Amino acid sequence: MDLFDHARSRTSAAEPERDSVWEEPGTSLWGRGWLENVHRLYTPRYASELAFAEKLLQAGRMLSCRVRRGHIQAAFTNREGGTALVNLGVRPLSPGDWVRIERLCDRCGDALFASDELPDAVVAELFGQPGGLLPELKDFAFSCSHCHTPFCLYRAATVLAVTAEFDLKPIKLFELRGAPRELMLTRAAHQISAEDERLADDELSAVFGIDLV
Repeated sequence: MDLFDHARSRTSAAEPERDSVWEEPGTSLWGRGWLENVHRLYTPRYASELAFAEKLLQAGRMLSCRVRRGHIQAAFTNREGGTALVNLGVRPLSPGDWVRIERLCDRCGDALFASDELPDAVVAELFGQPGGLLPELKDFAFSCSHCHTPFCLYRAATVLAVTAEFDLKPIKLFELRGAPRELMLTRAAHQISAEDERLADDELSAVFGIDLV
């Protein structure tokens, strides 16, 4: 089953995977970083597409938004009542980049996901270029059932919608950029409070919705 077939099967379910109500994005360090990067990449050239995409999301036209290793999949209702499907491939970071990012994460300890007040130098390297968690235009590869233009409102809605995923589960940004399994296990565990029992790999995967493969 290819990505489009998979998205169709998901959106045809009786209940959508997530609540389609659009909430204000960028409520965490991770969401803000992603959102600021989106605007850096696409404004001002595609400012109108971003504005229309926000209205689309506010109108509740997003059916689903999924983040997996190297991919974002999103589905929306179009004006005709059909479904617009978007798949976005995101180039993974190199092993060397992940070694550097892991060292940065170690400097933060338990505060990595628990606080927005991380050291400025760490934030600059985590989100900076080259080799940071935030992608550049060259790292994106879109496929959209709506049209073949470089950046339509559904593509815009996809990169905006995923902000909420990173607000809720920052570990998803690590997964998207292809973090090694060992790093995913370590960082996912950091999102569990100290008094919780240690979870097995499959339980971590279920709790955080990540693929530990």
